[in-house]
Amino acid sequence: MGKFQTVRGMRDFLPELAAKKQLIEERIRGEFEAYGFEPLETPMVESFGLLAAKGSAGEAIKEEIYYFKDKSDRELGLRFDLTVPLARVVANNPQLQKPFKRYEIGRVYRYDRPGAKRYREFTQADADIVGSDSIIADFECVALAYKVMKDLRLDFKIRISNKKLLEEIALSSEVKKEQLKECLRSIDKLEQIGAKGVEKELEGKKIPAAKIMQVIEENDLEKIGKTIKEKKGFNEVKELIDYCTKAGLGEFVKFDASLARGLEYYTGNVFEISVQGAPSVGGGGRYDDLIEAYGGPKTPAVGISFGIDRLLDVSGLKAESKAKYSSGSQLLVIPIGLEAGPESLRIARELRALGLKVQNDLMQRSLSKNMEYASKKGIPLVAIIGENELKAKELTVKNLETGKQEKVKLSELGKLGGLLGKKD
Repeated sequence: MGKFQTVRGMRDFLPELAAKKQLIEERIRGEFEAYGFEPLETPMVESFGLLAAKGSAGEAIKEEIYYFKDKSDRELGLRFDLTVPLARVVANNPQLQKPFKRYEIGRVYRYDRPGAKRYREFTQADADIVGSDSIIADFECVALAYKVMKDLRLDFKIRISNKKLLEEIALSSEVKKEQLKECLRSIDKLEQIGAKGVEKELEGKKIPAAKIMQVIEENDLEKIGKTIKEKKGFNEVKELIDYCTKAGLGEFVKFDASLARGLEYYTGNVFEISVQGAPSVGGGGRYDDLIEAYGGPKTPAVGISFGIDRLLDVSGLKAESKAKYSSGSQLLVIPIGLEAGPESLRIARELRALGLKVQNDLMQRSLSKNMEYASKKGIPLVAIIGENELKAKELTVKNLETGKQEKVKLSELGKLGGLLGKKD
């Protein structure tokens, strides 16, 4: 054991896990780009004033910011999501063409209580549509979530609600306007502490709990629509669910009156992606006031975010690649004897120039040890060059997946690409 360990709440991704994580990120990036989203990169370090600004994420998240001062005594923090930096970018760049469809995949930080599969550093993959207040933009985020989850071969549901609707339910249930924020914070904990826990917390805050808990537990959208006075949020969420149903996504989408989402910047429809036996693996919603809160013009926006670390734990792609790990290398060149060393390096360079991913033996191991290394690393081909091969100007190539062995002339190295994945 070494002298130093990872900081609490952080973790390393060793090659096998890192490769699976990258595979998930690549699949998601591919879907983002298929929908016309453009890449954006923002810094991990932001001003504390931005991260803690009024109208941003709220008091609960403010307590989780990694806060520090630099050598110039400036107050800074590590970003806790990718939405706040996006809002800053848009506020500072009014020339961006609308709709501005951006995606970003990056690490974020929250000084939360770490636990099983709960970390203080984690990777998010976000796609946002800035500048459109159309329900079609909300639907595109839900449709994108559906496509990503299907691509990752997961059994999932997308739960949908609306921030305004929850406020309307609360006001119709004798909750006072000044109690709304605290009320929604408690409701958002329903999955964590259960209905009785939420009811107890509401009562502890002197918020009437009976009526609102009854509505939430009944979870009947049509019935809610008949009991509330102000119907703006109801109409928004109903229209989104209708769009999903007409587009053939109805069986994957369900209304959930308890869904509040923890971040206070949400203003309208919100959604969360659930996988059986796992916490939320993604979510998002509409945040029409955030960019204005950062000094930009009033700009509607909606987005969806995926938790890469949580997807890594549940993704069907993980099971798919569990049987055998591959380092990504396609071929290992093994020289036998000192004379073959320089020629093996030349061969490796030529094969890389042909587009193959090639490793050299850097440890001067025996043939059997090199074969064992290639097998453990999931390298499908080994190319052996020894005294006999040097004389014949050829390689002995073995496919470790099939056991087949053949000779390949040094003048015909391009043939090696054709041997990859060959099963006969």
